[in-house]
Amino acid sequence: MQEINKHMDKDYTLRLLIIEESRNDAEALANVLRNAGQASRLTYAEDLEDVSSALDQQVPDLTLCATGLEGAPLAAVAKILQQREIDVSLIAIGESGDEASIIDAMRQGASDLCSYDMPEHLQLVVKRELSQAKTCQSAHNYEAKFHESEKRARMLMESSRDAIAYVHEGMHIFANSSYLEMFGFDDLEEIEGTPIMDMVAPEDHAEFKDFLRNYSKNGAQESGLETRGLLPDGKTFKAEMEFTTASIDGEPCTQIIIRSQTAASADLEQKLKYLSKQDVLTGLFNRQYFMEELELAVTDTLSGSASAAIIYMLMDNFKDIKDNLGMGAADMVINDIVGLLREHTGEEDIVARFGDHSFTILRRDCDPESIQALGEKLRQVVEDHIADVEGQSVTTTCSIGMSVVAESTPSAHEVISRADLACEVARSSGGNKVHLHNPVVDEKIGKERDQQMHALIKGALEDNQFQLLYQPIVSLQGDTGENYEVLLRMCNDEGEHILPTQFLPLAEQTGQIAEIDRWVIRCAIHKLAEHRADGANTQFFIKMAAASLVDEDLVQFIYDCMKENRLPGDALTFEIAEKHAGQQLKHAKRLVRTLQELHCRTALEHFGASPNSFQLLKHLPVDFLKIDGSFIHNLASDTDNQAMVKSILDTAKSMNKQCIAEYVQDAHSLAVLWQSGIHFIQGNFLQEPSEALDYDFSGEIA
Repeated sequence: MQEINKHMDKDYTLRLLIIEESRNDAEALANVLRNAGQASRLTYAEDLEDVSSALDQQVPDLTLCATGLEGAPLAAVAKILQQREIDVSLIAIGESGDEASIIDAMRQGASDLCSYDMPEHLQLVVKRELSQAKTCQSAHNYEAKFHESEKRARMLMESSRDAIAYVHEGMHIFANSSYLEMFGFDDLEEIEGTPIMDMVAPEDHAEFKDFLRNYSKNGAQESGLETRGLLPDGKTFKAEMEFTTASIDGEPCTQIIIRSQTAASADLEQKLKYLSKQDVLTGLFNRQYFMEELELAVTDTLSGSASAAIIYMLMDNFKDIKDNLGMGAADMVINDIVGLLREHTGEEDIVARFGDHSFTILRRDCDPESIQALGEKLRQVVEDHIADVEGQSVTTTCSIGMSVVAESTPSAHEVISRADLACEVARSSGGNKVHLHNPVVDEKIGKERDQQMHALIKGALEDNQFQLLYQPIVSLQGDTGENYEVLLRMCNDEGEHILPTQFLPLAEQTGQIAEIDRWVIRCAIHKLAEHRADGANTQFFIKMAAASLVDEDLVQFIYDCMKENRLPGDALTFEIAEKHAGQQLKHAKRLVRTLQELHCRTALEHFGASPNSFQLLKHLPVDFLKIDGSFIHNLASDTDNQAMVKSILDTAKSMNKQCIAEYVQDAHSLAVLWQSGIHFIQGNFLQEPSEALDYDFSGEIA
């Protein structure tokens, strides 16, 4: 009995239609299942009229019918279910469960027969039938989703600027509008059955035939061929044909994409790649790209292959310039400083605008003496520079902190934190100074700054000085549902944003992080309820800190917020960092389970970053996997990252989980992800975090 109990679905109430001689007999059968742990709600029927009436009211999950009933013969009950096209299991219940009786019952339309004196047999049969019904339902759902996905794929192909065709045994079976227009056809019927060879310049036919022969023989999934296409007027053009194994309407075929090899498109791709890494105002690299490169530098240093160091530069009197001369003048001064940085750094240096008036420089193969020399040089040229702003002479100075990436460095964020702290030491000493991070010297300054940040966090919680931003999570599988990740910022006294990396680590140390999580959850739920009241079917993804995993009252708090705002649980997905889940597995399992009871979804964030990522999935039945951003970095050119992403997607598919690629920063990575079949993407390439919930989820992704 224990083994049966383990497999019964205790969280689901089974809708039972039992056709018996008396209600007491029906209750006895229902109790057999309840005793095995299966919650059941009974509808009793005595004759065929009762059966029809019960089916009019509700479709059952399972039907049990006693044999030998005059008012409801087994065959007649099976016929009613068949006529109504109700696909539920019909189990016969009889005095004997011998082989002849089972065969007779199944001939009359029953799935099986169980005897009254073998209750365990009934429990096992019900378990089997429910499992089969669940499998069939999943198959129906997947089939419907597949057809919907195919429909959306056709819509995407129709809207694509690239020429796309599907070919079977060398003949066209489908082509989009761009393809038809390219080769001078008015509609699809004209090209159906036309050989693909007709689209290729005659002088390239031999090479094209050889390629097709080898492509088919080798069974390649993807391949490409540079050839010349043949236009209706007899002219040819240089084109690249991309061949991919595919299917359309369930039939195997080959997808062909033809992209024009013009200089203009190559230039555009290069510009897109550059813009995804660029700060708009200065043209330097942006913060996100700098952090990605710093992560790689830390990894290289840990492996012993290279050394590196960084500079963190902060303008000393930027606020005074902005207040006295205006934002436009301040931007002009910033651009002057950018010119100095470009002039005095090397081509291999990664120079980035890190904040409104802060800059960072990553230099590889650099020791402490070299980075100090560079810092002093930059400090001096900034001090000596006189900016001409609309006829006014403006001077400024800077404070510079430096940090060396060593083999003992735990992370890129720690490197930035140390350089930032060193910069604070330089600034608090009067500014216009440089300082290399020193744990002993900087400890006192660090404590003082932590005390100030602690007070700032406390004030932000009391006075609502936090702000929520939202970044869209967009489907690549045709789902136009509106999903946003909720991101947090803290405002200082000047109204400037302080990023989470600057205050959350301290909040974790001081115990304020749990209170911050609750503030985010409460405000996000209220915001989402207001937005959905206008008719939007929007879902939020909300991050949870490690401290929230052990907060036993958190789920009740979430439930109370949902109830107060009349928000359904399926509008919320809570993200747990993979690292925290591994460290607090017992608490993470409890949290995921209780959130599911509220119908909330869950996600593992930064998935793949730890060595036991896949092992965690055996314990945590989350709905989404957010692939760690380090695997998305340089995805188009990094074969190791491509292999890791493929491995995660294959495993997720086998476990029926959806994947999200975070930190998507460029068109090339997007193209690789699109081909991989990933479900969702997120990143600044689509849209940077915004205060508004206004992303167009129905539009075409660039």
